[in-house]
Amino acid sequence: MKFHSFNAPDPNAPNRPLVTVFCAVWHKQPNKLELLRSHWANLEAQSIPVEPCYIFDNGDQAPDWLEAPWYSFDEPLTIYEAWSAATALSHTKYIMNLNMDDRLATNAVQTLVATADATNSTLVGGEWLVNFDESHLEQKFGVEDLWETGFSADWPPRKQANLRLGSGTAERGTYGPATLWNLEQVGQWYPSYFGNQSPIKSIGDSIFWQMLADKNCKFTRIPMIIGRYYSEEGSQAEFRPHKDNDHLRAHGISLISFANFVLSGDYSKWPGLNPEAVAPEAGPRNRIEQASDKLAAQFRAMGLGAQCAPQMASMQ
Repeated sequence: MKFHSFNAPDPNAPNRPLVTVFCAVWHKQPNKLELLRSHWANLEAQSIPVEPCYIFDNGDQAPDWLEAPWYSFDEPLTIYEAWSAATALSHTKYIMNLNMDDRLATNAVQTLVATADATNSTLVGGEWLVNFDESHLEQKFGVEDLWETGFSADWPPRKQANLRLGSGTAERGTYGPATLWNLEQVGQWYPSYFGNQSPIKSIGDSIFWQMLADKNCKFTRIPMIIGRYYSEEGSQAEFRPHKDNDHLRAHGISLISFANFVLSGDYSKWPGLNPEAVAPEAGPRNRIEQASDKLAAQFRAMGLGAQCAPQMASMQ
């Protein structure tokens, strides 16, 4: 395993941005270059400077026009390995993720940072308007109130106008598809593997929130729409089949993160060297199993029940 850096920022430069916004550019992502172009434009349009961090995998290279910082790993990565790599490669006070097909309001990062500073929070999340097409990808919009939106607990979301996700309002157990957290408090780390070294595939953000909650970190929700969340059941990681809940119950979480390998440069114990065997997915065999699968999907949508706590603590 090797990675190469391009347009890497100088961590000692004066007047550095306060926030790194990272994105995993998965090598199998359809129309990834079109998504990347509008994603970068969305970050450039932010009302305060942000430092992009794009993680490419499987040896993929960025197009010549991408002048933002980017890193290419020569092996395939899971989404949470890529997120973990971003934490290792970032040197700003705050960090946040933004998926390839989601978009932030132009003053969203500024709002999140101001809230984190004012409330002394470790992690801040806001509300998201759900989009079922790609019309939001190149839109510019500001942070908005919730007056004309409605919430439905269905997961995956069912198409309807002005549907909010429920993350910033606590109607759903999640804190976002994208959250901002204090990297100085949390450290350069993100959950990547279960205790048996199998990779986390779908519930890494819920695990992360729960681990911070267990450390009594302070969370704050903003009941304002800070972005547009794209929902497409057939193509997104959160809807793909996985055994994460089974692994979590049976093995717990490994405290070794992919960030540890990136920071040390030693990949000799990287679980990706011996990837887990992929068993064929068997569909539910009867109505009881169908109901069980539906209930499990609802719990995945709710996260692991992280609650706000009054004190902060470091993960380091």
